[in-house]
Amino acid sequence: MSVNSQITRTRIMECASKEFMEYGYQSANMRRIAQAANVTTGAMYNHFSNKAVLFDALVQAPAEEMLDRFRGIHAQFKADLPKLTFVHMKETAYLGTDWMLEYIYAHFEAFRLIFCRSEGTRWVSYLEELIAVEERAYCDAFGKRGRRVEDMFLHIIAASGFQYLVECVSHDLSYEKAVAVLDSAKRFSMAGWQELFKL
Repeated sequence: MSVNSQITRTRIMECASKEFMEYGYQSANMRRIAQAANVTTGAMYNHFSNKAVLFDALVQAPAEEMLDRFRGIHAQFKADLPKLTFVHMKETAYLGTDWMLEYIYAHFEAFRLIFCRSEGTRWVSYLEELIAVEERAYCDAFGKRGRRVEDMFLHIIAASGFQYLVECVSHDLSYEKAVAVLDSAKRFSMAGWQELFKL
């Protein structure tokens, strides 16, 4: 790809990100994006064959990397479970939350599109994939401790944990403010687990 072609592609993506954020995926308009990027629609379609491909170009790389790393973290957690105490589980959970928040904020625009503007795309189910990974980790942790926990309760708890992240992103909080919010959420959640299961 030539330098000029790369510059054009980058400009289209910048304008598309603004368009998707303002209108959402379903109401975003490729002609408006081309006009904002100062290119013909033909030139834009040379780079991106359709709106879905353009949205993917904005979010796919960071989203897939985060999901892969998240699965890896939980695979390691499962392998380490036999030797983990509750204190170690707590530390692992806190570190995982901190890492995810930092990663999301390093790719803020992509995750804001996924969490807030992805209706009509394949990314609308992305959050459910993250929640499913977290649910399995809860099942593993409580199974290790010989406790039976209702599946729906685990789903709700896993989903609510991710909702903290979504709210930080959707309300456009600064990273520093999001860290403060998540620190409170971590303490709140851990106190609940300790009380409910006498850990």
